[in-house]
Amino acid sequence: MSTAPISARVPDLGESGLPDAVAGVAWRRPTIADAPAMHAAYNLSGRVDHPEFQVPLQEVLDDFEASHVDVAQDFVVGERDGEIVAIGSAVMPDGQVDVRRVYLAGTVVPEARRQGIGAVLLAWEERRAAERLHAHGDSELPAQIHTYTEADSAVVPFLTGVDFTIARYFTDLHRDLSQPIVPMDDGGLTIVPFTPDLFEAGRIARNDAFRDHWGSQPTTPERWGRFTNRDVMRSDLSAVAIEGDRIVGFCLAEHDPDDAEVAGYSSVYIALVGVVRDHRGQGIAPRLLTRTLEAARDAGLEKAVLDVDSESPTGAVGLYERLGFTTAKQTVVLERAW
Repeated sequence: MSTAPISARVPDLGESGLPDAVAGVAWRRPTIADAPAMHAAYNLSGRVDHPEFQVPLQEVLDDFEASHVDVAQDFVVGERDGEIVAIGSAVMPDGQVDVRRVYLAGTVVPEARRQGIGAVLLAWEERRAAERLHAHGDSELPAQIHTYTEADSAVVPFLTGVDFTIARYFTDLHRDLSQPIVPMDDGGLTIVPFTPDLFEAGRIARNDAFRDHWGSQPTTPERWGRFTNRDVMRSDLSAVAIEGDRIVGFCLAEHDPDDAEVAGYSSVYIALVGVVRDHRGQGIAPRLLTRTLEAARDAGLEKAVLDVDSESPTGAVGLYERLGFTTAKQTVVLERAW
């Protein structure tokens, strides 16, 4: 724990207001009526930044509905000629117990890049993040700002040039489902699909399994509910291991049919894999993963995709490689910390 309160460690950058004027962009606060246009802007950028997947509209709408997000303060959009060309956000998730962390996100659409818009947007995001952290000014917990991007993105040298540091690498792994999948027995486990009656037990298992993972904080019932009730969640492609009335392992999968349009292949995205800590080392994770791979193959999907902390304490990268996954790319977490 830090020895000084956040108010003494995090610079006071003043009121966040709106981003400065730049390149003919008019800044304002978004409303839920902007969600379709924001969705379109995210996916214009996505065709360049991450052409293998799109941002679902539901993910954009979630930001307007989440209780921990104040869209009128935490988001801005920039318009030019009646079109949204930039989006920025600085959000502090609920449920944090041993850190106060704000996540920055946003985009500038490709045709508006290299015009100084991103720098102005980042300055606003940092001001808003400082406001959020100063709202916990008496806390002595670590204070952090995090953002994610592809490891080969031009954003990385830009951010490291303004006092961000690379805090962690994550590896994106792909598995060709046309290749043989070595069958595994259940090993005496009760393995079932992840149905709605198991959602809360899944949240409890997730919080236990990820307690010692870098950057992880407990997931609240509200956030878990949004995650499990998304249209892309596929209970039939997911698998959980049950012991008594407890989930001891989980492999939770999503499928967005729209991704195939941009990626050129259909895929299952393995969103979460974990085993509660007192059941690790018993072969639960590979059995659940194998069940999901088989289900995705049988559903006619072409690839399995996941991302993992490159320094996972559970040795997850090696597990995935043994199951036929190969590295596709890396993403990085960039951080400012006090």
